[in-house]
Amino acid sequence: MSQLPRRALLAGAAGLAGCATLPPPHGCPTGENRIRVVSRSWHTEIAVPAEAMGSFAATYRGATTLMFGFGKRNFMITPARGLAEWLAGPFAGPGIMQVTALSVPPEEAMAATVLTLPLDDEGLRRLTESLWDSFRLDAGGHPVHVSQIRGSDFYEAARGYSLDHTCNAWTAEKLAVAGFPVVSEGVLLSGDVMRQVARLQGACRPILARV
Repeated sequence: MSQLPRRALLAGAAGLAGCATLPPPHGCPTGENRIRVVSRSWHTEIAVPAEAMGSFAATYRGATTLMFGFGKRNFMITPARGLAEWLAGPFAGPGIMQVTALSVPPEEAMAATVLTLPLDDEGLRRLTESLWDSFRLDAGGHPVHVSQIRGSDFYEAARGYSLDHTCNAWTAEKLAVAGFPVVSEGVLLSGDVMRQVARLQGACRPILARV
């Protein structure tokens, strides 16, 4: 039991949320601003066009999409050493921001469930500003880099992790800031987010998404 990978355990928990209510894959509209909500097992992230992040995009030259996620620092970047550490994962602690730069859409880059949403310029502005506010900045106004692991960069977060501010509650909060009727209260598992997103007007599941 002590050697059971934490991701496998969490994936099992996330499965309880279910994805049966998600729309079937089909061709999504083009020619409009669309963001992506990405579910990778137990964890959700938000993907936006790289150019929407302004000067921060220069850090990731060649990227067309930037994915953002939030989590507990020692749980995201340090492997759990046994069941006791895994069980401590949900409790409060310092937060961390995860950034993954992609040259193709997430559904083409990884095994994930992806839903796209239309978003006007004002909504995209609010979303990207809120994403930026999730980072702790140094005296020069730059995000504080912590490490690079498995193709993602990790930065210090402005806010800590807690049971009412989990990775998936963070995703729901950001979508609400963008103007979507999504609630973060009571959100714990990735399915709690994805079911809400699937019901939004214009939600689409790209045909290339892998599940």
